[in-house]
Amino acid sequence: MMYAAGLTVREISDLSHWQCTTIHAHFQSRERYAPGTRAAHEAALDARGVDRPTVSWRKLLAEVLEFQEALGRLPHHKGDDTERRLHRWILNQGRAYRNGEMSAPKIILLDGLVGWSIDARQRELDQAWRAKLTSLIEFTATYKRTPRYQNHSTEAE
Repeated sequence: MMYAAGLTVREISDLSHWQCTTIHAHFQSRERYAPGTRAAHEAALDARGVDRPTVSWRKLLAEVLEFQEALGRLPHHKGDDTERRLHRWILNQGRAYRNGEMSAPKIILLDGLVGWSIDARQRELDQAWRAKLTSLIEFTATYKRTPRYQNHSTEAE
């Protein structure tokens, strides 16, 4: 059923925990007894599209989701080897998304990852803006007025 649905031998191997060579041998013998099996597989594989979420892609997504859940942030380029690898993967996904080269299934799967489509510079700008907004809210709550742009009386203002 997986082969007929268009899953690759590698994907079937990862899901079933059988070796790729065993799966290849099975499908070769299957083609002898049920001609057209390979043609049906290739048609289903083509229907999945080129940019389909593969098993290895889903594993990386799961790693990034676990990282974000554990640390409350996306991986950073200044972390250890694993964190840098995940950071590069996210950058590649964001680049593909911004260039319009990402399939709809991948976009849907990435929705659980907060902030993945925003580039690092924009994320920094957003964080700075939120910090300034928080300062403004605190100032107006303390002094019951908005800060003056010119002729300010305190450093906080």
